Amino acid sequence: MTAETFEEVADYAAQARSFLAKGREYLAVDDLHQASEKGWGAAAHMAKAVAAAQGWEYARHSHFHRIMTQARRLTGNPRLPDLHGRAEILHVNYYERKRHLDAETISEDLDKIAELLELLAPLTGLPRQ
Repeated sequence: MTAETFEEVADYAAQARSFLAKGREYLAVDDLHQASEKGWGAAAHMAKAVAAAQGWEYARHSHFHRIMTQARRLTGNPRLPDLHGRAEILHVNYYERKRHLDAETISEDLDKIAELLELLAPLTGLPRQ
């Protein structure tokens, strides 16, 4: 991995962790839309880190699914499809009315995103944090 690619991967991975932390902060103040969107952002940015490290394209939202499918094939981890789905649900939450959102479910989904970040981290080639 070139120094430029390493920096790009590290930036995406750091942003993923930052978004996850922000998602938990928003959840604590009952801003369920922002908590959800930050959870989605965490997943998307870690997928971008993986894509950059692996030399895969990630230029559109639809590429998230492709990256998750390729990550599943590389790792053989059967948890990835469920975690992928949880990220997509968090993104969909942004478009829902607040009364249809559930803080407990969003909290569980943010925990799933934390798991997703951990499962994807080895594919980035970055040293363990």
